Amino acid sequence: MADIEEIHAQIESIREMKSSGVVMETDTTALEKIKTLQESLQIFIPEKYGPPPYKIEMCLEFPDSMNEDGELDPYSRITFELAPIDKVPYSVFYFLEYMLPSFRGGNFKRNAPHVLQAKLEMSQDIKPLAFQEYSRDYSHKEYTIGFAGRPSTSEHIYISTRDNTRNHGPGSQGSKTEADGIIGKIIDDYDIDVVKRMRTQPGNSPKNGFVHDAKHFINITFMTLL
Repeated sequence: MADIEEIHAQIESIREMKSSGVVMETDTTALEKIKTLQESLQIFIPEKYGPPPYKIEMCLEFPDSMNEDGELDPYSRITFELAPIDKVPYSVFYFLEYMLPSFRGGNFKRNAPHVLQAKLEMSQDIKPLAFQEYSRDYSHKEYTIGFAGRPSTSEHIYISTRDNTRNHGPGSQGSKTEADGIIGKIIDDYDIDVVKRMRTQPGNSPKNGFVHDAKHFINITFMTLL
């Protein structure tokens, strides 16, 4: 198996370089370091987790405000497939190795025209992504799941409810080069139907989509690797 300590050392070397102000998306040395890390992770991930694709089940609990007549099941789930490890192996590694084991719960508390955004709770502090990994071959299309923020962290993720390639891709949101990290994609029709139900979440601000009243939150009760 690829050495996990060496992988962590590679990640921290990249993190230190980025924190020094290096533009990771254009600097030759940075790109070489990132490529070396990605190659290590493309060996490590299948050795530890088995061959891809990797599917994640996210269990949801809908609020009473979205089921006032009591006819709908308040409990549901979304299954999504993590991104290919030949495209964004570090993002997949970050999710599997750090986020999934530490996940304690969370809730969807933003219903904007372009995203459904969730805040997650972790059992321990997790450093932000060391760099904003992105592949133009696996962009923020409709029903993909991405990391929110620059730098992206374990605390905020979102489901794209339309093609957000321009809004969340390279050169967006005030950055000349960076993009939001990407986690995976919702594929099956059943799960897309659940997302469409989530889009009816009430209480969202017309200005930015944030839901401030907890009685309207859609809770994430559990996540697991299938």
